[in-house]
Amino acid sequence: MPLKPIKMESVNRFTALVIGDAGIGKTSLVRTIPDDEKVCVLSAESGLLSVKDLVQSGKIQGFEITSFQDMREAYQHLLTDDEAQKTFQWIFIDSLTEISSRCVEAMKAKYPSGADSFKLWGDYNDLLTTLIKGFRDLHQYSVVFSCLPSVEKDEANRRFVGPAVSGASLKERLTSYFDEVFFMTSQKTDEGQEYRCFITQPYLRYPAKDRSGKLALIEKPDLANIKRKIMEV
Repeated sequence: MPLKPIKMESVNRFTALVIGDAGIGKTSLVRTIPDDEKVCVLSAESGLLSVKDLVQSGKIQGFEITSFQDMREAYQHLLTDDEAQKTFQWIFIDSLTEISSRCVEAMKAKYPSGADSFKLWGDYNDLLTTLIKGFRDLHQYSVVFSCLPSVEKDEANRRFVGPAVSGASLKERLTSYFDEVFFMTSQKTDEGQEYRCFITQPYLRYPAKDRSGKLALIEKPDLANIKRKIMEV
């Protein structure tokens, strides 16, 4: 099999995992994508009320994800459909927490016996990891996953925040699959005024990283601006 040369579409794109509490505004991040760039939303949470106007205007299109099979079919569509590749510049997956639950449901249907627990979690980990990496590597699009946080404890019983997905193995490795991991939260100014932001680097309890090295510790939660900063030469 011949080696594939690096192409500009492989690097002139943006992929990220955004972790944040329910209601912090993760879905509304699609508002920060430029108006001339179309977004395909894969919605597993039926939570598009906050961007209803964007759905009505046609800026947001996409698919309701009610099963893990829906997610796999959406991936194949975005991978192979010429019209989708011409139409969309972004994929927004909302949310990985729900996609994880759909995958667990599918594996429990496949392995209904408790004796098959080892096979269930092995298949779950393999299938969901392959799907996450598959979407991440769709080089025609910028890709953003959203995810809820969960509070975990390490071996020393110290609390830390991690991504809310099922499976200890996947939970531990998930952030390593992305160059950019942002924790979306609210902070307060010195005057006490609250504002929302991205934590972009390891800080206190937040799971975050910026491999581009071009972002400040705290950034405005604006996907277009973040992409522009990262892509700057």
